[in-house]
Amino acid sequence: MSTSDLQRLQQRYPAELNPTEFDALRALGIDISGWKTLEEEILNDRVEKAPYGIGWWAPEPVTRRHIFISDQLCACLASVPQNMTEAALHWLEFQDASKQDRNRYVDSVRIVNGRPTVVDPRPVNPHEQLMPAIAGIHRVGLVRALASALDCLAGVIIGVAALPQNILRADFQRTRKALRKSTLTQKQKDFASGLEGKIVDAGPAGWLDYTFDYRNMVVHRGRRLELGQRAPGSVYTAHGTPSTRRVTHLPRDPARSEVEVFLDNPQALVLTEEEETTLSGLLESTTFLLNATATDLLELWRWRKQDPTALRQPEQQWGEPSTASTAFNGYSPGTRPLDANAVMVLHPTLKRRLCAAALLDPDRANWKTFD
Repeated sequence: MSTSDLQRLQQRYPAELNPTEFDALRALGIDISGWKTLEEEILNDRVEKAPYGIGWWAPEPVTRRHIFISDQLCACLASVPQNMTEAALHWLEFQDASKQDRNRYVDSVRIVNGRPTVVDPRPVNPHEQLMPAIAGIHRVGLVRALASALDCLAGVIIGVAALPQNILRADFQRTRKALRKSTLTQKQKDFASGLEGKIVDAGPAGWLDYTFDYRNMVVHRGRRLELGQRAPGSVYTAHGTPSTRRVTHLPRDPARSEVEVFLDNPQALVLTEEEETTLSGLLESTTFLLNATATDLLELWRWRKQDPTALRQPEQQWGEPSTASTAFNGYSPGTRPLDANAVMVLHPTLKRRLCAAALLDPDRANWKTFD
């Protein structure tokens, strides 16, 4: 990342502050304090003795599913800020790498036979040649992290809104579809309506679908062509020619193939804005949606807690516990085993999570009695 960003992140915290990941996120320019409030309230509703998990959900669902669902809800809550931290770091690194790559093109106009001609600069070393790929790593990482944060948001929605969906396989787009079903209660329908309104408020039409389409393209599919152009700068170089800057455009419809777009409308192959504009917009839209949705989720959680019978936690949120294994034991198994006699030091948050899942030694035997 740039020297200025690094210096900013190296500024000391106040001595009286016990920093959390949300403080680091704010230093990165991302404020999801609304999510922090939601996470703290739900985590505080876990109980470390019977009935375990989210205490006020009992007696439904049955104990095993109760614990599995409760723990996955907490994992999704914690994963949202983790993914947003990764997105913010990718954004800083992307900006720095893009700037370094663009600097190569500043003096790329030459006068050839009396006419200004663009001459691609020859890379002076492998690192310079790889700079577009380095920027690409962080572009892809940014969108991947945003989409992952939204899928984890879906897991929280499933848990808080008591949707009959598999919370372990949470997917934001599938969760939106589940929220459109006519069998939902009025409270769930109100939440669904609010969510759709917040998606509209968060950014221009299609921003959410674009986020997932781009993520799916770079992660699962053949990638679309990366197109760019040279834009004139505002100064003249030592050669007496105008400076130039390389501008990259992201694909307009990443869910479609190049051929499909060319056949439809070649002029719509890419977005008509610089990629930095698109990526910063996706980051801002996702941040807005997380904060705004956290407020509605917190209200729904508190409403349910006042009357746990008004909206029961569905058993469909968890299938049969999986015992399947990949049978992968590593490339050199046994060369560095865990010391079975070592003392494990746990963060208080992790200790509470294990207690609420009845996994510490005094409670593990209880799993034999759980329904």
